[in-house]
Amino acid sequence: MNMQRRNALRVLTGVCGAAALPRYALAQPAAYPAGPVTVIVPYGSGGSTDVIARLLVNDVSERLGGKFIVEDKPGAAGNIGTRQVAVSRPDGSTLLYSTATPFCINPYVYRTLPFDPDNDFAAVSRTAKLPLVLVVNAGLGIKDAHAFVDYLRQHQKESSFSSYGIGTSSHIAGTIFTKKIGAPGVLHVPYKDMTAMSDLAAGRNTFHIDAWSVVDPLVKAGKLVPLAVSSAEPLPWAPQLPTIASVVKSDYEVVTWHAVFAPRKTPTDVVDLLNREFQKTIDKPIVQKTYREQGFLTYPPATPKEIDAFVKADKARWKAYVEAAGITPS
Repeated sequence: MNMQRRNALRVLTGVCGAAALPRYALAQPAAYPAGPVTVIVPYGSGGSTDVIARLLVNDVSERLGGKFIVEDKPGAAGNIGTRQVAVSRPDGSTLLYSTATPFCINPYVYRTLPFDPDNDFAAVSRTAKLPLVLVVNAGLGIKDAHAFVDYLRQHQKESSFSSYGIGTSSHIAGTIFTKKIGAPGVLHVPYKDMTAMSDLAAGRNTFHIDAWSVVDPLVKAGKLVPLAVSSAEPLPWAPQLPTIASVVKSDYEVVTWHAVFAPRKTPTDVVDLLNREFQKTIDKPIVQKTYREQGFLTYPPATPKEIDAFVKADKARWKAYVEAAGITPS
């Protein structure tokens, strides 16, 4: 066999061998991540978003070389950290771990945003569903949701509820609740950080509606009392708590979600890889156990395109909430 023929056979063998490889093997992104990956949480440390972000990101990081770092960038109801990701290089080196707020609430609360929620991001993973819990200061001596409604109606001018700022889920949930029970005179006190909870525990405000992971330590310490949940159905970890809807005898379901995003134009293979890796972490029994303990629910697995469609559709639901809460864009 001459040299020319041997070379031709080698080329042919190489092509056939590549064609025989599994399709998924050819689709893997090359050497991702090549360097550190910053995962921005656009809220303060210690909140429910930060807690779950670190749980998931740390696990994904272990499988992908230990290069992922969670960084909190709070401010402007999530807009500051979200913008940082929007203008980052679309190479997978910067990701966003966020709630629905920047994407579904802020477009109706702010006249202008420093990013385009519809076009600046690629959805990566929908990680958690977050129902909220109505808690009151234990000093009130109230342990029943119906009794609390009566109390608020009779003491509107002396009562207040806290939130993490205008247009946040805690603000919307609290405002709609007071309107539904006919107590619109209850004062809203917005905060920029987690001192909202310490002030509630100290009796400076009357109630707050927040994630179970945030209120649970203070409930266990005897400083707060949980009265009802914001979801449409009772929650598996607190079946004794009624839904707010059943208490106010009207439609009421204010739940939010967590998701991972990348800058738009991030390579599809990187987005798909991250989608699979986050789902692997979510499916772990130890993570599911933490979800239950922290008061989170899970969604069925979804592709990045399905998540992107979900986020866009959810804007209509939150627009109605913002309008019901009487919030005007500023």
